[in-house]
Amino acid sequence: MITLNASQFASQSPNLCRTRRSLIASLAFTLVAWCCGTVAVRSQAAPQYAIQVGLGNLTVGEPLGGNGNIVILRPSPGDNFWYRLPYRVQLRGELPPGIALEPEGAGFHNLARFIGTPTAAGTYRVTLQATMADGLLTQATEVVFFVEDPKQRIYTVQSWGTDNLLAGSGILNAGLQLVSSDQRQLRVPAEVNTIGLPDGLSVEWDGQGAYTFTGVPTTPGTYPVSVEFRWRDTNGLIASSQLSLVVAVDDPSALRYRLTLQSPSLFTGRPADSRTAVLRQGVTYTDFGFQAPWFYVEDQFGRRSRGPFTLDVSGVPEGLSFSDQGFLVGRPLQPGLFDLNLQVTLPSGAKTNIESLTLQVRRSLALEQYAGTYDCNIERSDTINGNLGGRLRFIVGASGQVSGFLLHNTRRFPFTSAAFVYDEAADQWVITPPGSNLLVRGSFFEDGSLTPSDGAPLLGFTGLASQSQSADAVNASSSPNGVLVSGWRATRRAATSPSPYADNRPINIVFVSNDLTVQNSEFGGAGFMTVTVSSAGNATVTVWAPDGSPPVSLATTLVETNIGAFIPTYAILLNSSGASSLMGKLFVNLNGDAAGELSWFQRPSLRGSFPEGVSLITYEGVIGSRYAPQPQGLNLLGLEESIANAQLDLIGEEVPAGSEVLLSLERGRMQAMPAPGTSVSRVRLNHQPRTGIVTGTMILNPAPGARARTVTFRGITSSDRQSILGHYSVPKAANARRTSAGMMMIRARSR
Repeated sequence: MITLNASQFASQSPNLCRTRRSLIASLAFTLVAWCCGTVAVRSQAAPQYAIQVGLGNLTVGEPLGGNGNIVILRPSPGDNFWYRLPYRVQLRGELPPGIALEPEGAGFHNLARFIGTPTAAGTYRVTLQATMADGLLTQATEVVFFVEDPKQRIYTVQSWGTDNLLAGSGILNAGLQLVSSDQRQLRVPAEVNTIGLPDGLSVEWDGQGAYTFTGVPTTPGTYPVSVEFRWRDTNGLIASSQLSLVVAVDDPSALRYRLTLQSPSLFTGRPADSRTAVLRQGVTYTDFGFQAPWFYVEDQFGRRSRGPFTLDVSGVPEGLSFSDQGFLVGRPLQPGLFDLNLQVTLPSGAKTNIESLTLQVRRSLALEQYAGTYDCNIERSDTINGNLGGRLRFIVGASGQVSGFLLHNTRRFPFTSAAFVYDEAADQWVITPPGSNLLVRGSFFEDGSLTPSDGAPLLGFTGLASQSQSADAVNASSSPNGVLVSGWRATRRAATSPSPYADNRPINIVFVSNDLTVQNSEFGGAGFMTVTVSSAGNATVTVWAPDGSPPVSLATTLVETNIGAFIPTYAILLNSSGASSLMGKLFVNLNGDAAGELSWFQRPSLRGSFPEGVSLITYEGVIGSRYAPQPQGLNLLGLEESIANAQLDLIGEEVPAGSEVLLSLERGRMQAMPAPGTSVSRVRLNHQPRTGIVTGTMILNPAPGARARTVTFRGITSSDRQSILGHYSVPKAANARRTSAGMMMIRARSR
């Protein structure tokens, strides 16, 4: 018999359970968990993009709420994959009265949508068409709205919690709702009238479709209550019912109690059911760690017991016990399966139900069981990595030996097993690459929801990276503050089992800033990537960043799951104005469609100045496909459709204010010549059809007492779809060995 003091139970939530989650899993859910509604859609054409509207049945007086999102689909062989770059929807026809269109769709999480509350029943037809960020149009799609009159349905009153009211206590969870014969809840507010309601109680509309009991009942007893609902506009009867409300006395000896057991699944074990918990031999578990089973006791009114009470428990393995807070604490000494049975006796003598639990204690951690290659991104931080983020890549061999490297502050720090140490007390691995002044604490974990169909365990590594000032920090038992480190184990492939994602055709990806407010004078930027996947599952990513950096190729890993493959991405690009980094995650399906989220950051250095406004830019809704052609001409954003004559300006130091070039553009062809009266000559432009990037040179003619200088520049289409933005560099007039930098802009000429 163990006596427990549970004085803090009342403040603990039954749903508190820390779980390890990955940003990858969040992205995967975002990409694949779309549920279509019941709106009738009839396509009228079949261009590259299509519209999908997620609406359910509409009812007069019921707001759309979170429904009504407008998603753009790009059909590809075998399935429809999301396309979520910025777009704007145009509408023809009359919407249902009370419904409006928000036409701007900025990316993954900000979509164009219908909003409002329909006010009239009927059938309404509209035609939608969207203009995409690349200048292309979707097909014209007809959407049919069916708006029903709720008065045409028959409703009944349903109640809950009416037998769990307590005299002198507030109502926790009791109420009424109106449900039709087809099980649809009426969400239109109605007038509610009651007779016989206990003193201290009232019924209130919650704004969502339910009528909740509120207040504090004062007198115990059983109360017959009559309730009726009427339409607010006509006072017509909707439904009525007879209820029996039971208000109990706050008498502990008369209360019913329930023992609830929380049982998290940890580490690399997938439990057979929710009554199995996995712990590790030799690991210390403490109160409120939520890494081991814990329990709480509550009465029939949902109130936590404050104890003290007595716990009867059997089967607890050696080294473990339940603390006075209800947590399983201690250090399990022996591995094995242990069946636990628990029951609590209250001070009044009342007993709870008996709960059973299977406890699986796994042997001490063996590193070789995690053999494989792990590719992890390190979040950006102003103080830790200068907002460039970082990359942690390591290989665990079959014998448990480790080798890898850390990319940190544009430098590469290799390490071996000597820098990969297990902190048994904290159950974490500590990585300290020599010379990096960075410390990573993390753990391996498994995600059962994404495990590939072949049953191979899908393992990941997650932790925190922080600055390490001394070797003593390695021995610290608590996790230091820092930034998130997360990645997954690469899928191992052999010649006999080639990757289904491999193909000799590259996946072409364009990423465009979703900030629709970017002005012409700011550097929003766009970029281009290609991804190739070998039969062994290795991925090569080539990046052309928005800042005009030379292309960089990145060797990375492919993580295959039951919904597609992930490709971690981290690249450092150097240019005359410092360093920039591109990081994020890409998702690829079996058809070669790609999507993801990337962020790009430009960090200036003393080698030159960079235009103001260049900082961290997020690209949500990155999209690509091996079936899509590579960007051709200036059609990267359909620019040639809107600009026939343009001018090139250099904006910054060390260039004349009038240094501009006249351009003519037609279907991707560009011709350039110095503008009359300007001090530039010998303009050469090159447009790369493969990337959509413009590069070139020009000569700044010599000024009195100075010499001629060659300007080099590079640009790509801006996010406002009206100009080409880029980066230029030019030797300083006073010292040819030094350079300055600024912005290159191509935009339509004033007429």
